[in-house]
Amino acid sequence: MRIGLVRHFKVDLKKKRFMTAKDYNEHVYNYDRAGVIPNELVVDSYWEKCYCSSLPRAMTTAKTIYHGEIIISDKLVEIPTASWLNLNFKMPYHFWAIFARFAWIRHYTSQPEKRAETIKRLTEIIEQIISENRPESNILIVSHAGALYEIKKMLRKRGFKGKGFITASNGKLYIFDSKKKD
Repeated sequence: MRIGLVRHFKVDLKKKRFMTAKDYNEHVYNYDRAGVIPNELVVDSYWEKCYCSSLPRAMTTAKTIYHGEIIISDKLVEIPTASWLNLNFKMPYHFWAIFARFAWIRHYTSQPEKRAETIKRLTEIIEQIISENRPESNILIVSHAGALYEIKKMLRKRGFKGKGFITASNGKLYIFDSKKKD
């Protein structure tokens, strides 16, 4: 089985360099609803089926790059995030993002979804994809940076090989193959 991972296109939303906790939470809310800036990636001819996050930026990306069967799933949505403390002074955006991810990893109550819940839902969709499709299938997954990072780790544990990433680039295809290479 070959699985292609694609992070949605770049989101068309400007962010402030410095934010309060309220600003960060508003940015996350707006990011989930913003449009995307398409690139030239088209992957029609190779993939048999596409599984896609139910967030608009992923669905737009999937419909732009692939014109076959697209299966929309809430299990492929991004790991939800929120400010980890309700601070009313401004800090750099990246500070908020890093600490929100750390809070998710450490199961802080400030986060909308616990890490164990995220891993459970992503494991369920990966198991579904593998069980529903033939071993020689070519399957495309369109999702989000955090979700794709966890999916990449799951695929590797299942013996898939492919070029890794820390943060998947927007609109770029990463291929993971379960077949043994000669």
